[in-house]
Amino acid sequence: MDPPDHTRLRRLVSSAFTARAVARMEASIAQLVGEYLDGAAERETFDVLSGLAYPLPVAVICRMLGVPPADERLFHGWSAQLTRLFDGFDNHYDGNGETPEWMQGEVELHRYVNELVADRRKRPRRDDLISELLAAEDGGDVLSHDELVSTIVLLLVAGHETTVNLIANGVLALLRHPGHLAALRADPGTAPAVVEEILRYDPPVQLTVRGADQGLRVGDAKVPAGGLVFLLLASAHRDPEANPDPDRFDPNREQVRHLGFGFGPHFCLGAPLARLEGRLALAAFARRVRQPELVADPPPYREHVNLRGVSELLISHAGVTR
Repeated sequence: MDPPDHTRLRRLVSSAFTARAVARMEASIAQLVGEYLDGAAERETFDVLSGLAYPLPVAVICRMLGVPPADERLFHGWSAQLTRLFDGFDNHYDGNGETPEWMQGEVELHRYVNELVADRRKRPRRDDLISELLAAEDGGDVLSHDELVSTIVLLLVAGHETTVNLIANGVLALLRHPGHLAALRADPGTAPAVVEEILRYDPPVQLTVRGADQGLRVGDAKVPAGGLVFLLLASAHRDPEANPDPDRFDPNREQVRHLGFGFGPHFCLGAPLARLEGRLALAAFARRVRQPELVADPPPYREHVNLRGVSELLISHAGVTR
């Protein structure tokens, strides 16, 4: 959407994702991270993806919205199906062939969210985001039912897959650079800088697309009105004019310039939450996991074009401290 429709919807939703609102979740997120790392102590090898990076963001966003813990597992499958649509894989549907996998996930997820919304209308709660969105009002304006359901679906998917990759890509970068892992272990206060450098060095979102509402020129290329522009964010991050020595992973950079959360009116609404989850997960991993080593390097990757992330990140370790 463009303004004024986008401005209106974002204003109604944004209060739940301010830095102050997200900061109130720090203790509960830290507890979840601790529980997942406790699980690593029970075995000699640990898959960072399935054991930490994957379950943490979905648990956080589901609990924010008020999804029952027993239903969290459903969102793993739905989210995986819908991200195939974002990538352009298997997204063609002519109405005559087999229903694409992403469409099944979309229908099931929307049905489930409709039921959640209906339940909150009958029994609103004080501590979940759906109830807050139902009560959100700005100058007499409120979200329609369809806007509410679509927004919740967006938050569930966007608040999950990208942060999974942020955490996994971060652990991978630290394991490949043991000096920086040791520095983070010695000083957890450096975790925010580590997160920003990961967003630049190995961003979860590799590219994005924008539509030109009027003709424009980009370098030597002419873009007609209505044309699509593919913006290669990961390439921009390796521009030496923006970040000197760009191929080096260095959380100690004086200034990190990246577009990991986008730019302008569509800047990622969940940036404070993603940063918090990344900071807590990486600092706890560095502090608690002793002598972690990659089992396979490079690890296997999922088949995605714009979402970059591993399908498994096995490590061996010498134990997990309390």
